[in-house]
Order: sequence, then structure tokens, then C-alpha cells
Amino acid sequence: MLQDKDYLRKFNEMQTPTIEITRLVAQEIKPGMSELDIANLYTQRLAKVGLKDHWYPILVYAGELTGKPISRRFHLPSADVIIKENDIVMLDSTPIDKTVWSNWAETFVIGKNSFFKSLVADTKQIVDETYNFAISQAKNIGDIFDYCNSRIKYYGMTSLDSRSDVGHSIFQVPEGQTVDKTPVTDRLFISEEYRDSPIIGIVSIEPQLGRINPEDGKMYGAKMQKVIIKE
Repeated sequence: MLQDKDYLRKFNEMQTPTIEITRLVAQEIKPGMSELDIANLYTQRLAKVGLKDHWYPILVYAGELTGKPISRRFHLPSADVIIKENDIVMLDSTPIDKTVWSNWAETFVIGKNSFFKSLVADTKQIVDETYNFAISQAKNIGDIFDYCNSRIKYYGMTSLDSRSDVGHSIFQVPEGQTVDKTPVTDRLFISEEYRDSPIIGIVSIEPQLGRINPEDGKMYGAKMQKVIIKE
């Protein structure tokens, strides 16, 4: 296994292209593409920069599905879910290289829908505010959890996460160990359960937040991300 500083260096080397590829793929999304088309494109683009394996399956959620908990347990990219002219798409990937995995989740508006733009902007603002609090004032995971939930309430949004967390740790794993082989006890979540845990290593703030669209009465969601690195 890598030493801590080597692990952090390797993570940063992987995280930069993971973010860049996610955003490049988003620019290529067009109405008429399916979630599966997007996932295949995402996979190909990551592989071109050497990120060929994945700790967690690539996730693509579009339209109404963004209002459901984002997890491989509930939904994987589908050929039957087609991107519309004005739509919202969530991308989430965790490329892995031997024992180190990077992670990026971001939500994009396809077209000019003002409700979707507001949803994404408010989610980003909550994540930014929580990150700033986490690096300046938070003493433990519970502080981050409480503050993020206070901002969620302030912006009139709803947490959609199936575990009721607002993020998780990004940690080194034995070579070849995907999420299905990783015990939940090895993971740390920004949740009530881990309230007293210290903020150390790599901690990702990435709440999945939702809001009902008054035009159709349906819930839609967004997921944005910021990563804390604390040695």
C-alpha cells in the first residue's frame, strides 16, 4: 500500500483528469442520447487518459430520475432513458488505479430550463458554503453534517440520499477491491452515525438535494461536490 503522502499525490493526479473528463462529457451531451450512450462515452473518455477501471459503476441519472436516491442499487445507466431538449443530467464516476480511486459528481443542465438552473446553482452554493465552513470552523464530522443540513433547510431543499448522509470518505483500498467487496465498516459517511469522527484524509462533501418543480409537481435532484484533503 502507498504511504499517506504518496496516496494523496496519486489521488490528486487522478482527480484532475476525472473532473476534466466529466465536464468534457457533459459538453457532448445532446437531446436524443440515452443514459447508456452517455455512460459509454464517459467510460471511453476516461479510458483514453488511462482510467480504465472503476471502484463504483459509472452513474448517469437524467430527468425525473435525478429526484431518486443516486445509487447503483436503484438505477444504472439505461438505454430507455432519453435526454430531452431541456433536461437535467447527473454524472458520477469513481475511476480506480490499483489501490487509489478518484471521485467526481456533478449535475448539468441541458438547454435553458430556469428551474433546473436554479436547482443546480443552489446545490452548488450549499456545497461551497459547507466546504468553507468545514475547512475553517468544523471540529468533527458532526459539525459538517449539522451545518450542511442547516443550509439545506435555509435554501428550501430536501436531502434525497438513501443513507441520509451528505458525503463520504475517499480512502485507499486493497488492489482490485471494488465497492461490492468493500465492507461498509471501512467507509466513513458525513452522517449522524459518524458524528464524533475526526476530519482526516480525503472527505468528499456531495449531498444529493431535491426540490419539487411547481410546473409539473415532480421532484428533481442535483448533486455537486467539493473535496477536503486534511493530512
